Amino acid sequence: MRVPFLIVALLFLCSSSRAENQDSLRTRKWLIGGGLAVHQTASRIMEYNWWWKGDYHPFRFYNDGGFNNYSLGVDKAGHFYTSYAYTKFLNELMRYGGFSDKSRKWTAYGLPTVWALSIEVGDAFTKTYGFSFEDLLANFSGIGYAWLQDEFPNLNAVSFKYSYFPSQFYRNQNFKGWTLTRDYDGHTYWVAVDMKKILSGKSKQYWPAGLNLAAGYGVVNFSEIDYYYSTGHFTNALLQRKFLIGLDWNLGAIPARKAHKKLIRNVLDLYHFPAPGYLIKPKTEFRPLLLN
Repeated sequence: MRVPFLIVALLFLCSSSRAENQDSLRTRKWLIGGGLAVHQTASRIMEYNWWWKGDYHPFRFYNDGGFNNYSLGVDKAGHFYTSYAYTKFLNELMRYGGFSDKSRKWTAYGLPTVWALSIEVGDAFTKTYGFSFEDLLANFSGIGYAWLQDEFPNLNAVSFKYSYFPSQFYRNQNFKGWTLTRDYDGHTYWVAVDMKKILSGKSKQYWPAGLNLAAGYGVVNFSEIDYYYSTGHFTNALLQRKFLIGLDWNLGAIPARKAHKKLIRNVLDLYHFPAPGYLIKPKTEFRPLLLN
C-alpha cells in the first residue's frame, strides 16, 4: 500500500477548485493533464529515493504467503484498495475535466496499471523486496473491479472503502517510530453495500438512502510485533485477524449539482467514516463509533 493517494487527491482537488473559478473547461483539461504529468514524474523519483536507492539486487521473485503472510493479508487488501481508489479517483477527475470517454478510460485504467507494474519491477531489483505476483494480482484486481463498475453500473451497489485510526499501541508510544504502513492495527478495509440498490419493495422504500451496510477486515497486534522486531527486542504479542460489521455513510446520496462538488463528494466517499457497528473478532462488542 504505497501509492501516495492522499497527495494525489489534494493536488488535484486544489487544481479542480481553481479551474472551477475560471469557469473554463479548457483550463481544467490543461490543469489536470499537467498535474498528472507532474505527479507521475514526481512519484517515480520518490519511489526510487524511498525504496530502491542503494538496495540493488539482480532480478528476483518473492512470495510472502498471500493472506497468510506477515500481516495476514492486510498489505494485500491495501494493494487492492489503493489501486481501486486510484482508478476511481482518476475516473472522477477525468469526468470533471470533460475529457472524452476514450481518453478517460485510457488514463483511468492505464496509469494505475503502469504504476502497479513499475512498483513490482522496481521491487524485483532490490534485496529488500522482490517481484510479487500476489501484490500485482491484488493491484490488478482493484483496477479490474473499478472497470467492472464502470461497465456494469449495477455493481456500484458494492464498493470498497478504507479507514484509519492510530492504534492504541502507537498512541501509548507517543507515535515513536510510527509510519502509516507500520501501524497496520489502525487500518481497516471495508466492503460497503448500498442497501437502497439491493432491496426491493417496501424494504427499499423505508431504507435510508444515506446508509450502507459494511463489513471490515484488519489485524490486531501487528504494530506491536513490528515495533519490537525493528528495535531488536522480543514480543510475544499474538497476531490476529480482525472482523467488523456496521453502518457506512453513503455520501453518494448527498445531492451535488456542480461538477466540482460531485468530484469532492465522490472522492470522499472512498473513505469509511466512523459509524456504529460491532467488532466481531477477536472479541465481540458493540461500539457507537467503530474506529479500528
